[in-house]
Amino acid sequence: MKYEIPREAFKQRLEDRLNFVFVDLLPADRTPVQYKDVEHMNYSSNFMSEFSSKFPNKNQNVVLYSLQKGDDAPAKAANDLSEAGYNFVYYYSGTADDIVLDKGLN
Repeated sequence: MKYEIPREAFKQRLEDRLNFVFVDLLPADRTPVQYKDVEHMNYSSNFMSEFSSKFPNKNQNVVLYSLQKGDDAPAKAANDLSEAGYNFVYYYSGTADDIVLDKGLN
């Protein structure tokens, strides 16, 4: 199943990682904010094969996000993962204004 999360939930997940995998759908050299311990995967025709090879457990908690305003890749990728049987898929569409200050988003 897929769930869109608001900014506060994204912030909470970043602070308390638990067993979540964070996937930034922008290339590392194009993302406006670098978070620690984040996977970078382009949302393209190879996304599903790349994701499933790195994370074959369909019960893995996943947060997909992009900090490029108006980017619909997180919703599309979440839909793809949900249709492939991944059970705990969360996505967040943010902006470059979502920077981390003192362990939180401003």
